[in-house]
Amino acid sequence: MNRLADYLSLHLLRNTALRNVALRHRLAGALLLLALLPLATSSLIGYAESTAAVRQRSGALATEVVKLVAKNIGLEMARLESDSEVLVLSDRIQDFLGDYAGTDEAKRAASRLALPRALLERYGSFDFLNQKYLLDRDSRIIDAQVFATLGDGVAQFARRAPNHFGRPYWGTYDNAAGQKSMVLLRAIYNKPANQLVGSLFLGVRPSHFAATFDDVNLGGGSAVFVLDADAGKVVIDPAERSGGAAPAAALTAELRRSRQRSGLAGYSDARQGQHLLAYAQVLDTSWFVVGVIPASQLATEAQSVRDKNVLIGMAALLVSIALALILARSITTPLASLAQAMRGIGSGSGGGNDASGVTLDGNDELTALARQFNDMAGRIEQHQLRLERRVGEGSGELAAVKARLAARSVTDDLTGIANRRRFDEVLAGELAHAARAGVPVALLMLDVDFFRHYNEAYGHRQGDDCLRRIGALLQSHARRASDLAARSGGAQFVLIAFDTDSAGALALGEAIRAALEALRLVHARSPLGRVTASIGVVSVVPDDTWSFAAMLRMADQAMVRAKERGRNQVVGARAKDTA
Repeated sequence: MNRLADYLSLHLLRNTALRNVALRHRLAGALLLLALLPLATSSLIGYAESTAAVRQRSGALATEVVKLVAKNIGLEMARLESDSEVLVLSDRIQDFLGDYAGTDEAKRAASRLALPRALLERYGSFDFLNQKYLLDRDSRIIDAQVFATLGDGVAQFARRAPNHFGRPYWGTYDNAAGQKSMVLLRAIYNKPANQLVGSLFLGVRPSHFAATFDDVNLGGGSAVFVLDADAGKVVIDPAERSGGAAPAAALTAELRRSRQRSGLAGYSDARQGQHLLAYAQVLDTSWFVVGVIPASQLATEAQSVRDKNVLIGMAALLVSIALALILARSITTPLASLAQAMRGIGSGSGGGNDASGVTLDGNDELTALARQFNDMAGRIEQHQLRLERRVGEGSGELAAVKARLAARSVTDDLTGIANRRRFDEVLAGELAHAARAGVPVALLMLDVDFFRHYNEAYGHRQGDDCLRRIGALLQSHARRASDLAARSGGAQFVLIAFDTDSAGALALGEAIRAALEALRLVHARSPLGRVTASIGVVSVVPDDTWSFAAMLRMADQAMVRAKERGRNQVVGARAKDTA
């Protein structure tokens, strides 16, 4: 077959005008013939979507639907989280929990009665909450009227819940009476001391979220529900209201394999066959909104036209292949010879000035290109060798320079802690983060007292060593991973502390001041006889109007007042400093 095609496309047509026609004209003619026959066939039988097109369209629609449902469920969960945050941060709940955690038995007894009442006052009208408890820091229910078996189950749930570092946790819980709940568990921290004093346990009826599915319909035989991938069970199933049942076990493995927040996959059910599976994760939980569409539903549209197209399509295909083969081989065979020679040049196994590398007959563009290739191959190979040598010499130096620049761009060369550039980036980000979360962020600005006199007395080398020790001390007081210690310039340092109020920031500043004083670095030119620092402190709960420049100004003014009051002090910012 190949020999016949070569004879027709090369030898038989060599003496005709076809080989003298420009390559672009031959290629255009071949493409035109290939396009005309399918277009003529499609004009007779019409256009129908294939099964793959139907699957793609239905899958895209189902994916968007489950994403929207997951988003709506997430919004309702966020609303409950926000409402619960207001409750647990209220002075009333904070005071009661503080009394309950104390040692005064009278206050503990009063708090045990007051806490359930406060919880009932806040959530008593919420009929979709079937369980609402306040727990102590040992996860025990603070309510004497709760049955022991119920209290044990709630305590076990709370203790098994992973640590979300202050963020709410959502899970599923079945009590001893068989009652199902979707639980919001929130740790409660004492605001002044930032210590765990208890937890809030809210059990939401699954039917509350099931209302989100009321207007969702993916077609006959389809189902939409919420599946807990960790527990391997359906937690919200609107089909239960009509006597249906959503699959769970087989889908769990598919979701765990995917490891994506949303997507599309195939799914096989032993009883009902193949299905299309669309899924989307709900917030940062192990819950997925799942849409299941039977494969038989997807194929219905394409099957009505497919059988009619088979015979006509096969005939058109054979004719198209025959015509395309003759025309295309006159183009592809010379190109293949040229490509083979070029591959030999690339692999180093051929090339140079070997005139027999590519030999073509004719007067078209391919023949001219082959002659030029034979002439240029040697020069290209030599040029490539020279270029490779130059690239190899420079690549090692370039990588080393990039690595040094990347490290130095965010690190202070003297102290080894973050520099001013890194500080500016982190402070702007932490202000935005704190504004979204509604929590305070603190900034401490430290300036070494009489440091110019220290350099004059002991020299710059010992002065640099002093700055390095102060930088290490400041770094050791960065308590959280989000905290940042940096040198902002000269003998001035800064520390960012996220989720730290004014009292905590002042205490942190005093701890740093005392630690520096405890180093007992001798400073003969200082009135105090040792190295000390003046520290300005500011803590704010920012909004969208705050800028890091305003916060720097407040911290700087507080630090100036510390120096004016005699140095070696920690001074907090005043409200008028924002001007």
